[in-house]
Amino acid sequence: MAERRSRPSQRNAPRKQAVEAPDPRLLALKTLQELRGGEVTLDELLSKHGYGLPSLDRNFLRQLLGTTLRHLGEIDAVLAPRYQPPQDRVAARLTNILRLGVAQLFFMDTSDYGAVDSTVNLARDAGLHKYTKLINAVLRGLQRDGFEWPEGVEDWQLNIPAWLRGSWKKAYGAEIAQGIAEASLGHAMLDLSIKDRSQTAEWAEKMDGIVLPTGSVRLEPGRRIRDLPGYKDGDWWVQDAAAAIPATLFSAYKDKTIYDLCAAPGGKTMQLASLGASPIAVDKSEGRLKRVFENLERVSLGAAVVTGDATDLAPDTPRADAVLLDAPCSATGTIRRHPDILLRQNDKLMQSLLPIQTKLLNQADKLLNVGGELIYCTCSLQPEEGEHQVKSFLADHPNYERKAITADELGGWDEAINDAGELRILPIHMADFGGMDGFFCARLVKKS
Repeated sequence: MAERRSRPSQRNAPRKQAVEAPDPRLLALKTLQELRGGEVTLDELLSKHGYGLPSLDRNFLRQLLGTTLRHLGEIDAVLAPRYQPPQDRVAARLTNILRLGVAQLFFMDTSDYGAVDSTVNLARDAGLHKYTKLINAVLRGLQRDGFEWPEGVEDWQLNIPAWLRGSWKKAYGAEIAQGIAEASLGHAMLDLSIKDRSQTAEWAEKMDGIVLPTGSVRLEPGRRIRDLPGYKDGDWWVQDAAAAIPATLFSAYKDKTIYDLCAAPGGKTMQLASLGASPIAVDKSEGRLKRVFENLERVSLGAAVVTGDATDLAPDTPRADAVLLDAPCSATGTIRRHPDILLRQNDKLMQSLLPIQTKLLNQADKLLNVGGELIYCTCSLQPEEGEHQVKSFLADHPNYERKAITADELGGWDEAINDAGELRILPIHMADFGGMDGFFCARLVKKS
């Protein structure tokens, strides 16, 4: 592994070209096409395709894609009686063009004429000239007749893939599974972690927000991050309230060396540093670690940053007082923020992550001193990636035991603590405050 403590060199910004900005609808089409493979995320593609766009176009691109993905099941159900994809290589592009058109026609503040006309023009721009009459006919028909809704089916049943609905029903029961599905299709609030926790209430008042029991400051979504007070001075950082909990659960911080495995984008590393620890942030992606460097620099906090694969650490890697492992997972708890998960993720991909999580837990054990604490967490709603992993790890490592998480550590909030003393946060939790991301967290102690 290569360790760096200074900020990486910055590439020169691309020179501005005197060309017309691309149509955000065409960029939305490219994004949907690239999402199909499951390897790249919506946020990554938005950074790629939205670079250099005027702010209004960039916001429209994000809104169009988010709306299309959240309502994808409904959109496909509405299209099904009117559209049979052609049996050729353009089928996927043509389907995605129609999806974008239906999203604008029924789920966005776009005029009927504008939705139809812009979608026809999009087909021309995408080189599908011979299908413009078909697109016009399909959308005009929907404009005239409205939804042809499947009988006896609700929107959440259409928009949440069957594999997810089935897994949630099995894990939590039908009623809670429906609540999870409905909450997951909503929009997430904006949560902040305050650098100086003693000033949390002050910052909440200053930004017209509220303080959650767990200590995060919550704001209404839609506000421009860089324009908020305290951003330039590094007084806080954006971090979902559920994701902000694990780093607060170690019993000691002052001068303690704590590994933050799979650390990017750095929210937990910043928390550890702000609490007095000496964090070592490890991630295999240099691109993602660049964000860790930038975030640490903005908030004026220090940490060792290591580029390396946490599943394959060198035998002589130094041990630490504690390890925080936020393992790569299906991220099904974050659909509110990342609706592309509905399109990209599936049960097979989720299952492929399980051995990686197991290997990371075993590596964390090798890094931890006797008497130290290991906190394992995932932003997944799937028990296979949470409760089952911890149960298997404890069975294979009898020198570990759970250290129960208590309501006192969460500001009195006990809604998400399960019988084993683990956190199983669901999107329906803290409903009065706007809900939460789905999350799992367990704290383990190495006895010998």
